Amino acid sequence: MREAKAAWIKNQLAIRPNLETLLRKSPETFELVQVITTNARISEVRNLPIILTAGIVVAQVLGQSRVGAPKGVTLTNEPHHSLVLENDEVRVFRLILGPNESTLPHHHEGPYAYVSVRTARIENVVRGHAPVLVELAPGEVHTSKGGFTVAEENDSTERTDLVVVVPRKTASAGFDSPMGGLVYHDAAFAELFSESMMRGYSIAIAAGGKFERHQEKFDRLLIAVSDLDILETEDGGRQVGIQMKSGEVRWLPRGTTHNVTNVGQSPAAFVILEFN
Repeated sequence: MREAKAAWIKNQLAIRPNLETLLRKSPETFELVQVITTNARISEVRNLPIILTAGIVVAQVLGQSRVGAPKGVTLTNEPHHSLVLENDEVRVFRLILGPNESTLPHHHEGPYAYVSVRTARIENVVRGHAPVLVELAPGEVHTSKGGFTVAEENDSTERTDLVVVVPRKTASAGFDSPMGGLVYHDAAFAELFSESMMRGYSIAIAAGGKFERHQEKFDRLLIAVSDLDILETEDGGRQVGIQMKSGEVRWLPRGTTHNVTNVGQSPAAFVILEFN
């Protein structure tokens, strides 16, 4: 990871030769030089102008320069976040990090949620705060109000795989009916969180298990935690098969009245987020 950072910095030096001048205007010059030589391990570079130039690159990316500091890149421009679904209600990203790999500092303007597809160990670094280490189990859901810039590092030897969900609305009048009230067999239902514009619950269905007929009153995002092979039977007899791999997502519009059966050979686990 450190070698990759050094290579990235050298590339920036080649395409942005005027950065040294910018850095000399910053009161954080020497702090940044220390960051570069310690964290990126390019202390073998003895040429001060080059070190200074590398320093301003880090200052701009991390948002640490006090002179016109950016907030960090948007999720769309963060290379480890892939946009997998977008509509009027939500934007959904898949975040994948290799072992010890880090994101660029990126800004979360408002509320969001994320679901871990697999076991993960992540260090979150927010400027001005001590790093926070988070350990996640498959299917674990976290929410945040946003309003900060963060860089995330995979602090493990395994791949990190998260689904990041950003609602278009930051607030609404709330939901007019409670979660749950479902009738099911060989299955489980658990409420996870509820905000005015978005709420979530988890579902697990054993092979052959079933959720009885019910009406979907809200638009939903289905996030597969395991591989899925489920069958929806709508009023009128129309059947819709849903086959998904873990980590995949599907948008389900409101208004459907149906029952749901796991027709696969293994338990089905998924998270549902509803949008008001």
